[in-house]
Amino acid sequence: MEELLPYYERELAFLRRYSRDFAERYPKVAGRLAMSGEGCDDPHVERMIESFAFLTARVSKKLDDDYPEFTEALLEVLYPHYLRPFPSCSVAHFDVRGVAAQLSAPVTIPRGTFLTTRIVRKVECRFRTAYDVTFAPVRVAAAAFERAVSAPAAVQLPKGATGSIAITLEHVGERGGFESLALDKLRVYMDGEPSFVAALGDALFLHTAAAYVEGERPGVWKRLMGVPLLEVGFSEDESLIDCPARSHPAYRLLTEHFSFSEKFNFFDIDLAALRRGLTPGVPVRKLVLHLVLKDVRSDSHAARLLENLQAEHLRLHCTPVVNLFQQKADPIRIEHTASAYPVVADSRRAHGFDIYSIDKVQLVRETTANEQVTEFRPFYSLHHGEEPGRAGHYWLARRNEMVAQRSPGFETEISIVDTQFDPASPQTDTLSLSVTCTNRDLPATLAFGQPDGDLSMEGSSIARNIIFLRKPTPSMRFGGGRAAQWRLISLLALNHLSLVQNGLPTLKEMLRLHDLPRSAISARQIEGIVGLDYQPATQWLAGKPFATFVRGLEIRLTLDEDAFVGTGLHRFIRVLDHFFGLYVHMNSFVQLIAVSRRSGKELVKCAPRSGESILV
Repeated sequence: MEELLPYYERELAFLRRYSRDFAERYPKVAGRLAMSGEGCDDPHVERMIESFAFLTARVSKKLDDDYPEFTEALLEVLYPHYLRPFPSCSVAHFDVRGVAAQLSAPVTIPRGTFLTTRIVRKVECRFRTAYDVTFAPVRVAAAAFERAVSAPAAVQLPKGATGSIAITLEHVGERGGFESLALDKLRVYMDGEPSFVAALGDALFLHTAAAYVEGERPGVWKRLMGVPLLEVGFSEDESLIDCPARSHPAYRLLTEHFSFSEKFNFFDIDLAALRRGLTPGVPVRKLVLHLVLKDVRSDSHAARLLENLQAEHLRLHCTPVVNLFQQKADPIRIEHTASAYPVVADSRRAHGFDIYSIDKVQLVRETTANEQVTEFRPFYSLHHGEEPGRAGHYWLARRNEMVAQRSPGFETEISIVDTQFDPASPQTDTLSLSVTCTNRDLPATLAFGQPDGDLSMEGSSIARNIIFLRKPTPSMRFGGGRAAQWRLISLLALNHLSLVQNGLPTLKEMLRLHDLPRSAISARQIEGIVGLDYQPATQWLAGKPFATFVRGLEIRLTLDEDAFVGTGLHRFIRVLDHFFGLYVHMNSFVQLIAVSRRSGKELVKCAPRSGESILV
C-alpha cells in the first residue's frame, strides 16, 4: 500500500490542476459540478474525483511494474526461488561435553533434522540442519598462532615462511586413539568476531604454504602431501534453501553468500591424511597439525588478529540451520464464488507463518455417489498438458503484497483450473495442500545463547543442550517492481561467456541483484572488483578410454584488497570460483585467477573447474 500512495497523490494532483483549467475554460459546465479552482464544493463530486484517482493510480503502478503477472509466471517456471523469501538462518551448536568421551564410535545427526525453538508470540519456530553433525570422542585441545615458525631443526620449511598455526586434537575416548578412529573428516566452525574469522579463513586457505603433523613422538614433524583442509558449503547437499532441479545452482550460491555468509565459515580437517602421516599401529591420543604460513608479516593487521586464536574459536558439532519446514495447510472449501482463495498454513496463528512453496495440491470432491481425489499440477510448468489423463486440472498461486501488509499469513492466493467442474451437479470440493513454510521474522526476535539451550530436537539426542551461536537473521525477499524482475530475467539469460564478454558492469549487476540485505559490507565487496579480463585456455582432461584436450576460459579478476578488510578475500573468491564453474558450458571449463590491484600479483589461482568438478 505504501507503494501505491505516491501514484494516488500524483493522480489526484493532476486532476486538481486540470480541474482549474477546466473551470476557467468551461465555467457553465464547471458550475453544474460546483467546481471552482482546484477544489470542488460538492462533496459527492470530490469523493468521485478521489475514487477515480485511486483507480488510475492502480493502473499507473501496474504499467510501471511492467505486468508482473507475466514475469512472475516466467520466474515460477525457470527460477522459482526468486519469488520465495530467503528464510531466517543461524548457526547451531550441539553441546556434548562429558558425553563425547563415552562414545565408542562416531554418531551422526543427518542433514535435514528438525529443531524447535521456544514459543514466541504463540508460535514454535522450526529450523532444520543444513550439514551432517558427527559426534566423536575428539576435541580441539589447543590452537595458537605464532608470528615466527618454531620448527624442529630437522624440518625443512618452505621458502617465504612467515608464521604458523598449530591445532592440537585430542582423542578423549576411553579406548584407542586416532589410529583406530572410524572418522575421516572432522568438521570445524570458525567462531569469533567477523574480522578475526575473516583473517583466520584467509590464513588457512590463502596463506598456508605447507602442513605438518606431530604425532606420537613430540618434536617430530612429518610433512603431509598437501594441506589437509577442505572447504565446506559449496556442494548441492550442503545448500541452505530448496532449489528445484530446474533452477541453476550458481544463483543459489550467490544468494546464500550475501544473505548468510556464516554458512561458509566451516572447514573439514582431513583426518585420513593426518593418519597417513602417523606411524602405523602406534597408539596416538594427541596430535598437532602445524600449518606454515606465507605472506603474513609479523607486523600486519592480520597477525595482530590471529594472535587471539584459541581452541574456543574452533568449534566442533556445529551446523547452519534454516527456518524451513513442511506441513499441511488449512483445507480450502471451494465454493466457486471467487477466482482465488487464500492459502493459510495455520489460521489460528497465521501471523507466524509464510508460505515458501506449494508442494502438492489435491482436490477432494464429494458427490452423492462417492468421493474422488484428483491431483492438480502447476498451471505454469514445462510439461503443461503433456499427460492427457491429467489435462484440465491445474493450479496457480500469487502473492498479494497489499494483503501481506494488512493481514500477514493470508497473502498467498491460489486459483484452480478444473475443466470437469459441472455447476449443475451437487458436489462439495475441498483443496488439500502440502506446503513448505517459514516463520517470517519471528526467529529474529528470539533470545539466543540461553544457559539451558535455545533449541530442542525431536526424539532423543546425546547433546546436553543446543544453542544458537548467532542471532537468527530476519527473512528477506528479492526486490520487485520498477522492472526489477525484467532486469533479473535478462541477466539470467546470459551464459558464462557473455557474462565476462559484457564486462565488469554486467558481473556487478548480477551480484547486486542477489544481494538481498543491501548492506554496506556487500556493496563494498562488489565495488572491490575493479577489473575483469579473460582469454581462451586449454587443459588436459584425463578420461576413458583416452585423455583429451578441453577448451575453456581463463578469467582474471582484479580485486581491491582494501575493500575486503574485515570480511576476507578467500570466501568471496571461492564463491565466484564456484559460480563461474557452475555457469560454464558442458565439455568446457573455467579457471579463475584473482589478482591484487595494489601489487599486481596473483592472490590465488583456482583449479580449472567444470560444474562441481575440478579437472586436474
